[in-house]
Amino acid sequence: MTLKNTTTSRPAGDGKPTSFLQRSAPIAAACSAVPALAASALALWSGPGADYAEIFPPPWLGTVGVVLLAVALLTRATGREAVAHAAAWTSSAVLLGASGGVLLDAFRGFFAVTGIPAGTFSEIDLPGAIARAAALIASFTAVQLARRIRAETGSARGVASGRRHRRLRTLGLLLCVPYPLLKLAWWAQGDESAYAVGFPVMEIVLFGAAAVGIIVLTAPSIRVFPRGLVAAAGWSAAFALLSMGALMVFGVLAQVTHLAAATLTFDDGDRTVLVMGVYGTWLLLGATLAAATVRYEEGVPAAPDGDRMIDAKGRRG
Repeated sequence: MTLKNTTTSRPAGDGKPTSFLQRSAPIAAACSAVPALAASALALWSGPGADYAEIFPPPWLGTVGVVLLAVALLTRATGREAVAHAAAWTSSAVLLGASGGVLLDAFRGFFAVTGIPAGTFSEIDLPGAIARAAALIASFTAVQLARRIRAETGSARGVASGRRHRRLRTLGLLLCVPYPLLKLAWWAQGDESAYAVGFPVMEIVLFGAAAVGIIVLTAPSIRVFPRGLVAAAGWSAAFALLSMGALMVFGVLAQVTHLAAATLTFDDGDRTVLVMGVYGTWLLLGATLAAATVRYEEGVPAAPDGDRMIDAKGRRG
């Protein structure tokens, strides 16, 4: 059975980039590597500028990520696509780990700039914040470079089953529930709870927006917003969540191995499990949003249920 791509986008895996992000990926990756390397070196030289940053992954992790990104660019230029593809994905993961905590930097920076009374929460590790932001941008360009290499080698999938689209949507919607539900449970317990919090308005709004985004990204029939705006929102939300999830993964590893300035203790086992669970759902939701954004951006159509994926060379997946 032959399935045709009826979208206006180029079929994935035909050797040509399918979007502007992929077409500009090599240049963007090279340009983002330079400030990421410089910012990492500055943060490493200056040390943590505030106590909160002592639990974050060490700044030199950004340098490792940049080196891997350079390897990806060089090996792609010399025709070793398999090595380049692996290096690009590895670079993205390492740089994502180096960016862990960038959203916390942003919140602290907001209070520092506006002058809103927030106590120590208005203190910011400026060199580290710049390094983490630069690492996040470089991580994004590394992902686009990996997608570019994947398209050039003809290994990208051209058609996905309708069932896979629905599974992606279902997974994303389910992952939007745990954190707001947890905050609602704490709020319902009142001030006597060990986790006394106010009504979680922002949590419900933000994760509700993420749920709407998942639906828009995975439902081809919904065309309410411009495609570029939807893709930009998808990537922004995905990498914000991935960065927070990476903070848990790489931050814990850095503390356990004593690479971070502060070390992690497991005296309160319940609290540790809770924190890891919350950050874990953010990491999974970020990955789901990223996958949905890729499919949306490339215009991957949904095949009828029961049909298997077929790649650009006509092979069934």
